[in-house]
Amino acid sequence: MKRSFWFMAAGLLLATAAQAQTYRCGNSYSDAPCKGGRLVDTTPPVTNNSTVDIAGSKTIYLCQGGDGGSFWSSQHCREHGAYIDRMEKVPANLPWETQVEMAKGQRDRAASLQQPAPVQPGYQQQAPAPSKQGTCQWLESRITQLDSMARAGGTAQYLDWVAGERKKARDEQFRLRC
Repeated sequence: MKRSFWFMAAGLLLATAAQAQTYRCGNSYSDAPCKGGRLVDTTPPVTNNSTVDIAGSKTIYLCQGGDGGSFWSSQHCREHGAYIDRMEKVPANLPWETQVEMAKGQRDRAASLQQPAPVQPGYQQQAPAPSKQGTCQWLESRITQLDSMARAGGTAQYLDWVAGERKKARDEQFRLRC
């Protein structure tokens, strides 16, 4: 039993070493060099774009406690009976305070990317509210369309969705007193 395990492990190791280089030979690929063939880079195209080297980094957690407060932790939030709000990779060789500051900076940069673009002066910020009559007409046409979709049939899940959308439209009509 142990002997077969070692043979399997050695075979796997040899197979991995043999696949270390790949050559393109015309329109095919080979792990052995061929005439006119060229060596192909087979490293994964995905790279780590963060500023932190994964090998020398660690994950710290921003935890959300049951009382609504948040705190940074080097242990998983469940160890503190809290939920994860955010995880950040930071260099492992830095002091804790520096790691937290770096994580806060990463969080702030991510939040700034989600901010909407500022509105330029002179442009209207919001579209004018549609008239009640126009909204009522649109809701009526939407209900007609949904009725047509329901008559066409489909899966139970699809028909449930159609019925839910029709109910929302009817509720809106009632709210607007169309």
